[in-house]
Amino acid sequence: MKKIFILLLFLFSGHLYAQNLPDYGLYKARLTDSDKIIEAEYNPVNHQPSIKSNLFYFWYSASRVHSTQGGYSGQLLNGSYTEYYLNRNLREQGVFKKGLKDGMWKSWNPDGTLKQAINWNNGIEVNGETIPIWKRLNIFKKSQSSRDTASKKKP
Repeated sequence: MKKIFILLLFLFSGHLYAQNLPDYGLYKARLTDSDKIIEAEYNPVNHQPSIKSNLFYFWYSASRVHSTQGGYSGQLLNGSYTEYYLNRNLREQGVFKKGLKDGMWKSWNPDGTLKQAINWNNGIEVNGETIPIWKRLNIFKKSQSSRDTASKKKP
């Protein structure tokens, strides 16, 4: 009986669960300036990016968000970024990847109306609308020449 009890004890002791600790904002910064409030994430990156001299990098150091061209000296912003006016209306919102703006960035006027929306790709502003891959492929489209000849045949 003693051996069975010890065996069961070993079997059940190997099946324990650890509790998940909540994220207390280890890599988040909330900064208050004279005219704005900033909430930014600076999550660690797997490897340091290769710095390009023509791009602006955004980074966090000394309780401030900095921006420099072609370099950085602190924690690169990596994650969501939200900037508010003092009246708590949105001012600017977007995502950083390794210190560079990426994806859709929106900015608002103090009254809450949308001022502009700009699409970024790794720190480079993308002009125009991006076309999805399925619209760029000609597989699903009829050829233009067959439509032109069909329309010419009808009187």
